[in-house]
Amino acid sequence: MLLEQYLQNIGLSDKQAKIYLAGLQLGPASLQELTKTSGLKRTTGYEVIDELIAQNLFTVSQKGKRKVFTAQEPDNLLLFLKQRENILSQIMPDLEALKNTSAKKPAIRIYDGISGIKQVYQDMIKKPGEILALAAPRQMIAKTILNYLTNEWKPLRLKVGITMRRVNINESGEVTRDFTHSEFPRKLEIVKYLPAEHYPFSVGIYIYRQKVAFVSFAEDELTAIMVRSPQVNRTMKMIFEMYWK
Repeated sequence: MLLEQYLQNIGLSDKQAKIYLAGLQLGPASLQELTKTSGLKRTTGYEVIDELIAQNLFTVSQKGKRKVFTAQEPDNLLLFLKQRENILSQIMPDLEALKNTSAKKPAIRIYDGISGIKQVYQDMIKKPGEILALAAPRQMIAKTILNYLTNEWKPLRLKVGITMRRVNINESGEVTRDFTHSEFPRKLEIVKYLPAEHYPFSVGIYIYRQKVAFVSFAEDELTAIMVRSPQVNRTMKMIFEMYWK
């Protein structure tokens, strides 16, 4: 059954998925009714139902001399997923610490298309740390990416409180803005404006944590290259500071 497969994809076992779907179909039911509908053995059903109760996907009540089991509303599956996410967040530092030292060697990954670029932007804000950006001119950024950055990514960045310093081309036409800084406290951002004749960047360069991401926004070249290297990161920070000053 397709629904069984979907439930397995979010973390339920094959037997748990069968019992849970049987519970939704039957409503309050005995274990015998659940195992008969799901096609499982009664002995197996006891173990599986206890697991589902522990995961808040079933409740048990007493009706006379028999126990009645009731499948919780499908909304509880969202709570189930949230619990798994919380557990993963708790053990993530331990998992990172277990990584082989070879994993800390320089690495390069290439991400293609809109979905690939979004992955890189998500990586920038998944851990604390200032982002330094040598920004591409706005008119060179594909509209789909620009909409994503404005309507989705920036609100997420602000929500997690990650600050940004950005060097950008002065597209306002106001000469007085050249080589100046503008602070935007509500956007957690400071921008340095350079005149067009002093601005060489046609791709976005993002320096964060121990990584550097180069993002090409052209419609025919939607690609991001992520480099994880302390040395490259340190060098690009120096280049950024030269333009910042």
